[in-house]
Amino acid sequence: MGSAFHTITLTLLPAAAAALLSGCPERAAEPAGVSAPDVVTRGILRAATKRHVDSNGDSPVEPFAVTAGFARYDPEFEDLLYGLLPWHREEPEVGLDACGPPGPVLGVKQPRPVPGETAIELLDAGNLTLAVDGVALSVSTRTFPDLLKVVDGVMYSAEESHGVRFLPGATYSLRSSGSDLVGPFEVVLEAPEDLGEFKLDGVSPTEQPPTIRRGEDLTITWEGAGWGDEVIAEFTWTSLGLPLSMVCRMRDDGLFVVPGDRTRGLQDPLRSGNEELSISRVRQVAFRAAGLSSGTFAFMMVAGFPVRFDGPG
Repeated sequence: MGSAFHTITLTLLPAAAAALLSGCPERAAEPAGVSAPDVVTRGILRAATKRHVDSNGDSPVEPFAVTAGFARYDPEFEDLLYGLLPWHREEPEVGLDACGPPGPVLGVKQPRPVPGETAIELLDAGNLTLAVDGVALSVSTRTFPDLLKVVDGVMYSAEESHGVRFLPGATYSLRSSGSDLVGPFEVVLEAPEDLGEFKLDGVSPTEQPPTIRRGEDLTITWEGAGWGDEVIAEFTWTSLGLPLSMVCRMRDDGLFVVPGDRTRGLQDPLRSGNEELSISRVRQVAFRAAGLSSGTFAFMMVAGFPVRFDGPG
């Protein structure tokens, strides 16, 4: 399997925009003596790839890109950040080699800011430069659309049309000159290898949509490099129009068994739809800069494909 697969683009989700247009209740006043939560500022750098797999032999890919944003927000709007910015990925709240319980997708019940309030500000961090194996290019700044005064600021993006390529094993370095709000920094990360061929109970999604039997163990195999990367499996589906998911966090050794007590929690096939599974290889590193509460630079290589749920569980 080739390794030229590619990224999630940085756009606002239409559904999230629609949700903001309707029913934005005013925030209740805080009780006396309770201080407002501190504002946090996070540097979020991503080199993300995505490949869509199906049994028709097509594997459409999205253009590879490196994106960056420096988000300042009130912690109560954390889920809003996840929902509006698809390049920002939540850290799974589950231990290594384990699966969390099924539950609503983040952002479904996210709090709403009062009308006209900017909930998330994307800061200018100065000039950002990307070097890949010693070849440097500028990462352009784009003004982020002010969506109903909820999100405002700038983002950074360098795509294939700008000369950025995904090179497995290559060294990627991002350097910022800094600004009045964010100090200068440099962060370096080596790109991971391709996920290779993966199967569910011995069935490849290139042959047919794999069937997941509720209440039974599910064996996932892939071509693990054993470099200490994490692999995330996310099962998603809808029930009565509500998006649901279950996340497994796996060691990158090429084999993981989802226990039957977790597959039992997947929705009854008579009441669910849009069943999919995405498998992501994730490699990331933290970095520090003045003005940031935290910062991460992550490579995320994603393959997504349809699946079927079967059995009463």
